[in-house]
Amino acid sequence: MCAGIDQDVANGSSMGRCGANVDCDPSPSNVKMLLGIADEMLKQKNVESELFGGKRIGEQSNFEKLDWFAGELVLEHQRRSCRIAPTVAFKQVNPKPT
Repeated sequence: MCAGIDQDVANGSSMGRCGANVDCDPSPSNVKMLLGIADEMLKQKNVESELFGGKRIGEQSNFEKLDWFAGELVLEHQRRSCRIAPTVAFKQVNPKPT
């Protein structure tokens, strides 16, 4: 039984199949609907999880939070591309005494 489930997961059948007249097929109306939903989600206030404190509604919208995060990624990429030394230092292997 487990092997069958593993095979289904590997094949992606547990996520449903895409075919004719299924919601996951792209169509102009489907794309418009999804873009509308995405726009609404980006307008909503950001919800953050607090450690052992539940959730908190943030001051920023999801769009503002994503825009800030994208800016941080760009800055980090620029910082790392200008470094002489690599970001990750490899530990030198010391030979074991025999």
